[in-house]
Amino acid sequence: MRLTVFGATGGTGSQIVRQAADAGHEVTAVVRDASRLPADLRDRIGIVETSALHDAGAVGTTVAGRDAVISAIGTRDLKDPTSVCTDTARVLTTAIGATGGPEGPRLVLASNTAMAPGPGDDPLTRFVVKPVVLAPLLRHMIEDMRRAEQLVRASGVPWTIVRAGRLTDRRSKGGYRRAVDRNVLGGFQITRTDFATALLNTATDPATTDHVISVAN
Repeated sequence: MRLTVFGATGGTGSQIVRQAADAGHEVTAVVRDASRLPADLRDRIGIVETSALHDAGAVGTTVAGRDAVISAIGTRDLKDPTSVCTDTARVLTTAIGATGGPEGPRLVLASNTAMAPGPGDDPLTRFVVKPVVLAPLLRHMIEDMRRAEQLVRASGVPWTIVRAGRLTDRRSKGGYRRAVDRNVLGGFQITRTDFATALLNTATDPATTDHVISVAN
């Protein structure tokens, strides 16, 4: 497959790029600073270095002709309001819409399960942990991701949203659990490596189009 990855220098994004290259996919990493990519990956992938990541016109050339576009962009700042996910979703959906619309590449968006108490959760998680504990603690991140998801759903471009709980830097568990359009029971966390695998597997599975996939270890 021909894949473009945004957020490719982050903990999850770099794992996506590595796994995709190892699997023989044609990968383009869109980054602000190519030197932040692992040195052993740089000659195995295409690299677009640009500071215009909020310019749909500039981004358009990186998504045209691709099979899927994966956004692993997020924020680690939980204290301050942010729009990084919303801004990225707006630019990517605009760029994909301009290059192919409903026939263009599918956008695979990394998101978080904390925003979505509902089916699949045990009662304590659904009615206490997520709405009472996590919602206030992660309110800025959750609001940003919620707006991003709404933009993607309403965009008219093919999409899949992949939600995970807390990401850890532990060694891969060698697999993950997943649920379609509902949460994973006890899905509190997942390793970055396994989340990257889930995002890549989702990008290569057309049956996930227009669905929310929840994943956890």
